[in-house]
Amino acid sequence: MKKINILTGLLCCLAVTSCKKDFLDGTKPEDKISGADVWKSPELARKVLNGAYMSLPAGHTYFMMMSATDEGVFQYNDLGTPYTHGLVTPTTLGAFDQNNWAVGAADWSWGAVYKNIRNIDIALANLNQVPFATQAEKDEAIADAHFLRGFSYYLLLAQFGGVPLYEKPVELGEDYNKPRNSFEETVNFIVADLDKAISLYDAGKIAAVKTKGDKGVAMAVKAKVLLYAASDLHNGTKNGTITSGYAHPELVGYTGGDPIARWQAAKDAAKAVIDLNRYHLYTQNADKVRNFEEIFVNGGDEFIFVRYFDKNINWYWQLGRTPFYNMTPGYGGWGVNSVLGNLVDAFEMSDGSKFSWSNPVHKANPYSNRDPRLTASILYEGTNWYPRASTENKVRVGNWASGSAPDALRTNYWLRKFSDLAKGPMDYDNQFEKCPAWPRLRYAEVLLNYAEACIELGQDAEARTYLNMIRQRAGMPDITESGDALKERYRNERRVELAFEEHRFFDVRRWLIGEASARDGYGVDVEYPTQDSYNNPTFKEVVIDGGRTWANKAYFIPITTDEMNKNKSLIQNPGY
Repeated sequence: MKKINILTGLLCCLAVTSCKKDFLDGTKPEDKISGADVWKSPELARKVLNGAYMSLPAGHTYFMMMSATDEGVFQYNDLGTPYTHGLVTPTTLGAFDQNNWAVGAADWSWGAVYKNIRNIDIALANLNQVPFATQAEKDEAIADAHFLRGFSYYLLLAQFGGVPLYEKPVELGEDYNKPRNSFEETVNFIVADLDKAISLYDAGKIAAVKTKGDKGVAMAVKAKVLLYAASDLHNGTKNGTITSGYAHPELVGYTGGDPIARWQAAKDAAKAVIDLNRYHLYTQNADKVRNFEEIFVNGGDEFIFVRYFDKNINWYWQLGRTPFYNMTPGYGGWGVNSVLGNLVDAFEMSDGSKFSWSNPVHKANPYSNRDPRLTASILYEGTNWYPRASTENKVRVGNWASGSAPDALRTNYWLRKFSDLAKGPMDYDNQFEKCPAWPRLRYAEVLLNYAEACIELGQDAEARTYLNMIRQRAGMPDITESGDALKERYRNERRVELAFEEHRFFDVRRWLIGEASARDGYGVDVEYPTQDSYNNPTFKEVVIDGGRTWANKAYFIPITTDEMNKNKSLIQNPGY
């Protein structure tokens, strides 16, 4: 079988780069398929779209985005530090550097996303000529392309604000100096692409696999985009702390219009997804801990849009082994992304009250009577875990030596979410079989998005109704607050429900709470008072990653120096 190397030379040209040779030069190498041939075959056209789906980011990477936030810390602490210590620059992007060694958020990078957009634009320019068997097949392919482009521009919008918009591929010899479109124009472009996809997808057809778009998926992404757009970060009356003195505020937010109308649009879009009655919270197991764990194993119709990993496709060693990479070292894992106590403390007591280290009862047994999602999400001292050589089958992170503390950058809290207790033990070779789908979108997020828009519109009772659906599923008591207190409870609920799923990085920014999120990173020191006994441990909160700080410029990712040099019409984000 000939190797398929679709548009190899042409597609290497990003919207803002150049390449030395046009692949479509009339030759037809034996081991390649020409661009012209691709659009004569429905199968090959579909492969182009499948490749665009595969190029979208997925979080099961060696470095996880959690460690660029107050959720975690990376063992080697060189990729998250720019964002947690106020050090990000156009040449120091850490996890978001396209060339970073740990493939952290590389697929989010300017270059990677624009490369994918170019491929999609080429597809959109050619799909009408593909001899699909039916008009329905053609409509679905074109809908996929519009969905993929809209989703890809959302990735850029979330990081940079307004970006250059391309409706067709840039050809060799064209002027590559294209200015950024405004934030509002970028939002409108994304929504138009998603609306086009929604109109073309068969309303009654659900994607056979949840790794691709359909009408419901496109609607859910649209709701997410409108929520982000309405948020404080992009509201010209609220983001003055970051746009003061910046000559082009239109690039990073709205400079006019009605903020209330934008929240209403976000609410309506989320409600439209809910009203499909296609998605539901996962509630298959009466055990609240196991039920939450199973979401990421089984998913069911809580999953909306996901990415699976396969060792035959994702051969690169840093992809698809989240359970192994982040497992507690005591169970054979590498523990490269430690969970911060800052997040652990955000999980409430089982009665809905706040946890506090200053409460003697809490400090004596800090993991007792807590939100069941804590046990389902994080491994801590005394957690029951899968069988191993010892007979105890519990996570042990402490020691018997007085005064000792956790290892550097290891907090004694480890990631359990995305792991399956029933599939232990974890090991390097079999992780692809044990790594669950990465949830790009799940129904709990849609409910949270809807509740947030309701809160911003002053519709507290409606917000509580949907917020409490998630809490009831988790085994937690209903929220009863209103006003600012409700907003605070909502934000904490979102934090614990969606922990590690690449939401916190953007929530901190769009809520303008960067400074509040930047306290030192904490872990826990566990000491067993009696040698060779694990009974009656004592616990002490300790600083693991000190010196965390916030710089307002970090509300947006900088455009790299390389890209600024390639496209002289680009304007940098504020603070850089």
